[in-house]
Amino acid sequence: MRNDDVYLQIYLIRHAESMGNIETDESFDVMNPPLSPHGRLQAEAVAGRMSAVKLDAVYSSPLERAITTALPISSACNSSIHFEPLLREKDVCLSFKGFSLKPESESECAARAEEFLSLIKENHKCGKIAVVSHGEFLQFLFRAMMGISEYDIKFCVYNASLTKINLRNNKPDKLAFQNDISHLSLLDGDKTDWM
Repeated sequence: MRNDDVYLQIYLIRHAESMGNIETDESFDVMNPPLSPHGRLQAEAVAGRMSAVKLDAVYSSPLERAITTALPISSACNSSIHFEPLLREKDVCLSFKGFSLKPESESECAARAEEFLSLIKENHKCGKIAVVSHGEFLQFLFRAMMGISEYDIKFCVYNASLTKINLRNNKPDKLAFQNDISHLSLLDGDKTDWM
């Protein structure tokens, strides 16, 4: 390691379990479902795990399930939170009427991930940040961060999972862990989908 190296640690976090992730008879906004009761416990577990990390900022998708996951993390880490529309899920757009479906190609979603990564690199030369988003979008962001251009490669992204990537001088340096859900093991009867 050289003394002039600059490190940025990025924690990618998928939102906790939402009502849209489980079968239910309850009615909710399918475009913007809230967390399930179990998801609220998962969000607190993620916050507990992250509480030892001195975060410089938390970035969150503006969708309710991500916000409800990000707020306890921000509070536990005593860090600022930024709601970023670029972090929304694939095929979801924000308009003056709220959220709606808008088909988005893989290349469009990849470009959005690259745009967010550029924003992060511009605003954070070093330090530690958390990014709370959605399963499909986080796959695109992970590929952008790691320099993987192949869309056919899929990565598991469980609800409330953590992935940590270290950037050195704005380039991928180390994948510290990926899709880690060890913090959920203490939840009684965790219903994480292993498929």
